[in-house]
Amino acid sequence: MNGNYIARRMGSGQTFLALLASTAVFTAGCSNLATTSPTATPLATSGALNGTVHGGSQPVAFATVTLYFAGQNGVGSGDPAAGASLGAPIVAAVTTSADDGTGAFAFHKKATAGEVTTADSFACPANNPLVYVVARGGNPLNNHDSSVNNTASAFIAMYGLCNDLSAANVVTMNEVTTVATMVALQQYFNPSTESIGADGIGLHKLALTQALNTINNLANMSTGQAITSKNINSGPASVTVTPEAAKINALANILASCVNNHTSGASPCVALFDNATPPDTAVTDRPYHTPQFAKATDVLQALHFMLTNPTNGGTAKLNNLFSLIPAAAAFQPSLTSAPTDWTVAVNYSSTSTCGANGGDFINRPQELALDIYGNVWIANGQAGTGNLSSITLGGSANSCVSLGDGNAHGVAVDTAGNIWYASHSGNNLYRYNPNGTFIAFATTSAPLAVFADGGNGNGDTVSNIYFTTDADTSLYMIPHGATDASATPVQISSTVGSNPSHLIVDSSQAIWVSSGDAYVSRIAPGTVGDATYLNGYTTTQFPVPANSNDITSGPAGGGIYVSSDTANNVTFLAGSGTNYQPASGWPNVLAGIAGLNNPTTVAVDGRLNVWALNGRANSGSGLFSVSEVSALGVPLMPSGSAAGGRQLDSSFLANGRAIVIDMSGNVWLAGDGLAGTPSHSVTEIVGAAVPIYQPYSVGLSNGRFQKLP
Repeated sequence: MNGNYIARRMGSGQTFLALLASTAVFTAGCSNLATTSPTATPLATSGALNGTVHGGSQPVAFATVTLYFAGQNGVGSGDPAAGASLGAPIVAAVTTSADDGTGAFAFHKKATAGEVTTADSFACPANNPLVYVVARGGNPLNNHDSSVNNTASAFIAMYGLCNDLSAANVVTMNEVTTVATMVALQQYFNPSTESIGADGIGLHKLALTQALNTINNLANMSTGQAITSKNINSGPASVTVTPEAAKINALANILASCVNNHTSGASPCVALFDNATPPDTAVTDRPYHTPQFAKATDVLQALHFMLTNPTNGGTAKLNNLFSLIPAAAAFQPSLTSAPTDWTVAVNYSSTSTCGANGGDFINRPQELALDIYGNVWIANGQAGTGNLSSITLGGSANSCVSLGDGNAHGVAVDTAGNIWYASHSGNNLYRYNPNGTFIAFATTSAPLAVFADGGNGNGDTVSNIYFTTDADTSLYMIPHGATDASATPVQISSTVGSNPSHLIVDSSQAIWVSSGDAYVSRIAPGTVGDATYLNGYTTTQFPVPANSNDITSGPAGGGIYVSSDTANNVTFLAGSGTNYQPASGWPNVLAGIAGLNNPTTVAVDGRLNVWALNGRANSGSGLFSVSEVSALGVPLMPSGSAAGGRQLDSSFLANGRAIVIDMSGNVWLAGDGLAGTPSHSVTEIVGAAVPIYQPYSVGLSNGRFQKLP
């Protein structure tokens, strides 16, 4: 371990959340957004929270500025007293932006509720909620006319956890920082009530709190400009953060086209609301019992619909939205042609070396996994010196550990928080504890894929570990490997195929393995005398199109999804026990649908929308892409193989290898690069998927597997 950088993990989610609360206040705005004195302390007595509102390059006067407490009863929740179908936002205080040339406003934080005597004052409740602010209406024309009120104008920003707000924190809102906030928090936003909320305790509140870091990777909170690139120089490596700045600016310019008018009836507003088509609630997280979404009436709702229905129901509507960007747009650089969708991606790259072997922090990433704190763990494929690395949700380097000889193909997280790393070159499987220790489990053949289950049930939540080997076409099990340092791997199948590159355990505790051939295997407790019986387990094979290379499961009874790059499709198997077959009515997703193009790996989100990462570049654009179809097989990304799917610049993705979805709906992608040009990055499509509980092992242990957090 000498020379390795070790990341210390807090002992519990609550402790970790307390650490976040004590060290950071997250804000969003235009200029002086997060101007915080290094000696500022949370307000224990009366004090002012300040901010300003700008539309384009002009201040917005006479806007109604409302301070809210985030809901703590589920996604997009508000005040439960308003009724389960409403979840009205929880108002903390109200004020008005001044006609002073800056659009200034202020709120006054009090130490106790008894001191709150004015509409613009508030005190923090005991549950320490997140605090956000929305500015609506007002005069965006800077002509001092109080009768002008564009009700379509709306901006949003985050202050942070209530107990940590100080007088030194300032938020300034404009269209860019509103876009950054909504992109990062879209899965927590209810467009019907314009409220932000999450589960008030445990991991979902933690995930929401951490998601605020992403806002700072999209926009500069002191200048109100989209970030083009920035370096994070903390931890064991330097990481370069590169968001799609031109797309952020394009979205901001579209909003500004509506904001900078006398009324919501102005033609740009009408065009925006007509073309920002709401998504089908069946493919969203359906925030707080929301029925079918109504047509947008302000720019916040329109922005949310553009992000959650990113193709806008067709090319014509998407082009109509793009056409709202004026020739002399306020925010530059902006897109010069219409995109195929409105999702926003961020790339995290590093050429730093670290670890005892001097390997790269990121080099040919082969697999990704998420821990309970939202850290992204990367199994690097670099031979000889490859590392196990991780980055935080905010993109900073978190861990870099040399384990074995590199060339890793698998990584997983168990219920105890250990990280499992399969070193294909070293014939070892490693259990790494982020507190700094590791144990090597010798394997008889080079390990390929690895997965941790949720324990044996009935109160047993200690993960068993499973790994595949290609040389002997086998699946092995380490019973209670999460805690047993001396356990010996047990072979439980010898017929899983010559390239068993992925595996997953379903909610019935059956293990599913892709084969690299025209079948997948289900391994479950068996009976002596079964033809494939081995050490207590029986293997059953199910035919699928050629070259199955990834496999994932839905929740209980949710079926199995299989990707095949050679057959160029995704197959859905439904059934139970030893009887599975392609689901009746499921249109096996074929080449070109949602841009499907030799899919190498597959994942499902919290609404069972299927995401497939493609291993072949589009024939027209030359770009690699990710595809998304609904649970019913309806394409949610552009179809075609010339310019289909959610395309990403070659610096963001080349030769797709791994995909995972986190508890804020971020879709994390990794490609290992092209021949002679290894990839040194991972990419996040921010908030584009319905959130899903992570890590898989903990979800299996507590009944939340493949479900909303």
